Amino acid sequence: MHLRRRLITITFVASALVAGTTSLAWADPSLSDRETARSLMDDGDAKRDKGDFKAALKSYEAADAIMHVPTTGLEVARAQAQLGLLLEARETLGRVVRLPPKPGEPAPFSAARKTAEALSAELGARIPSITVLATNGEPGQTTVIVFDGEIVPPAASQAPRKVNPGRHSIVARSGAMEKKQDVEVAERESKTVTFDLKPAPAPVAHVDEPAASSSGPSSLPKVLIYGGFGLGVVGIGVGAVTGLMSISKVNDVKQNCPNDVCPLDRQSDIDSAKSLGTISTIAFIAGGVGVGAGIIGLVLQGKQSSEAPPPGTTAKNFRIAPSVGPTWAGVHGTF
Repeated sequence: MHLRRRLITITFVASALVAGTTSLAWADPSLSDRETARSLMDDGDAKRDKGDFKAALKSYEAADAIMHVPTTGLEVARAQAQLGLLLEARETLGRVVRLPPKPGEPAPFSAARKTAEALSAELGARIPSITVLATNGEPGQTTVIVFDGEIVPPAASQAPRKVNPGRHSIVARSGAMEKKQDVEVAERESKTVTFDLKPAPAPVAHVDEPAASSSGPSSLPKVLIYGGFGLGVVGIGVGAVTGLMSISKVNDVKQNCPNDVCPLDRQSDIDSAKSLGTISTIAFIAGGVGVGAGIIGLVLQGKQSSEAPPPGTTAKNFRIAPSVGPTWAGVHGTF
């Protein structure tokens, strides 16, 4: 820091001696400006030593804006490089290298130029690049590439683009088609990003086919079989039980009604016997209907099976017929 103060002072002394007049070869800041620059450089050094490179950069930039000498510019570039601003650092280093040497300038200025030149070459190898390949653009339309909001000249759109390390937003446009990608690159890395700008195919109208009804021809036979025979079993069972109960009631009434003449206190038994008989009759009828429905279901199922045998199989003959006896009813057939 003491060396830098001496360099800033020597700058003006040497300039005045060489020029031989009161006009200086370098910019001629006031005494206040020079003292401010020294303070800013000291502040930048302190913040840099604490690792706060962003705050240090602000102090170095302020001092360089006053002095415009190689040593202040070099510190600006070093802080920029620490922050990952490699492009900005290389630009600053180029400006330092291009500062024309002046007769009698301090030796540290020449050293700063050489250091800036070496650091610029090192940063050039560290700067990453991204190459964009855009395909299937709209015929007759110029493909436009946008890097972080900046339009790339068409002639350079496919050249590797130098960028700072970090995340970058890339947009490719062709006609009405636009696609975007975010890309992360590290130091010294080279990446290729591809955009397919082919328009998406127009959506095809889809017509939903009506779902097959669960009560269609394929399921009807099963409904008739299970439902019909189920009803038949329940109906015949109820009819048989209530029929036996009705017969038992009738026999009991007859025993207490000589010559078919019953006392009044037996009227309830007579009514109960009639009700049981009615229930038995209805139950047998329902059972018969159920058995009939089940038989129809078997016939339909057999017909479907014979009309559409599974691939690779031979249709089998299917026959079914009802069978009725004095005290029973059923079906028989061949499968």
